[in-house]
Amino acid sequence: MPEPEARTVQAQLDFMIEKIRQEKCVLLVGPEFNVLEENGLSCQQALLKQLDIPNNDNIYRYYPDDEFFLFDEAYKRTLICHQIKSFYQGIQPNTIHRMLAEIPFHIYLSVTPDSLLSKAFDEADFSAQSGYYKRNKDPQLIKTPSKKNPLIYNLFGSVESEESIILTHDDLYDYFKSIFAQRSMPEKLKIHLQEVKNFIFLGVPFDKWYMQLVLRELEIHNRQYEFTRFAANQSMTEELTTFCLDQFRINFISQNIEGFVRALHAQFSPEELRQPFSEGRDQLDKVRQLIRNAELEAAIDLMGDLVEDTELEDDVLHLAGRYRKYKKRVVKGVLSFENQQITENQLTEALMELIEEAKKLAL
Repeated sequence: MPEPEARTVQAQLDFMIEKIRQEKCVLLVGPEFNVLEENGLSCQQALLKQLDIPNNDNIYRYYPDDEFFLFDEAYKRTLICHQIKSFYQGIQPNTIHRMLAEIPFHIYLSVTPDSLLSKAFDEADFSAQSGYYKRNKDPQLIKTPSKKNPLIYNLFGSVESEESIILTHDDLYDYFKSIFAQRSMPEKLKIHLQEVKNFIFLGVPFDKWYMQLVLRELEIHNRQYEFTRFAANQSMTEELTTFCLDQFRINFISQNIEGFVRALHAQFSPEELRQPFSEGRDQLDKVRQLIRNAELEAAIDLMGDLVEDTELEDDVLHLAGRYRKYKKRVVKGVLSFENQQITENQLTEALMELIEEAKKLAL
């Protein structure tokens, strides 16, 4: 029989899995999550090794506790940004990235500037939208995150934009000045983060003071006893574990990150795991075929299944309601043949427009 503590952790994990299914759980990954399979180093460790800081003339000083740089010339920061971008472009997603992409989270947050999760989605042909913090820029427009169209968001900027990367203490100051002023983050993401307080953390550097500040900005410290938070880190001191539990109600599990992701992935059936959106395109072709075969009702039903949990769901439900009213009028014999043709053409046209909208969602 499992120990009481093990049963408690499993019960909490079962609860968290249900929250993932309900789109009420956010994933946040940090540098310890990105481990290179060939040498076991984290991407951050491998990057610092490649930069060869003691012998790099472009770096005036490096502060290992905060992991920030100091540059004595602006152009040297640009050169380091180029090196960092080249480093991450040469790294490919590993097995754990791909497994994580299959788990139906609706929001993935990252505190690293890489695009490894986005690459994993692209390789698997999964639908996803991406965004990142931009210094003193209006937030990107995003669609409402969902399991079928999740959001991958880099909280600390992305290698895709040199200006967005946080490399220095000055960069960090600008970052907090921006987010405290409620700028830079997309409105739909802010709303979700205010509503969703169940989190899973993988490899997040909780020992960094600025990370603790970000957690408070995400309001994870509020109402901490009403929500569940799990974290898996490769190494945590007992003191830091106690601090995170007291301040943020974050429960650390004994499994390492890879073991936790594999266990989490195994909890979902094949039907629940994310599917390539090329399959969605095939299904849209089936909808068109049903329309060509004059099977309008079946076409609307299939369309309803495809757009479930997306922003088009209400539109298809409305169209289905119009179709049911039309069929009732046909049964009652109150529509002439000509009016039946006109109505069916209108319904078909509306459905074709929804197919085009669905293609934009990359279903």
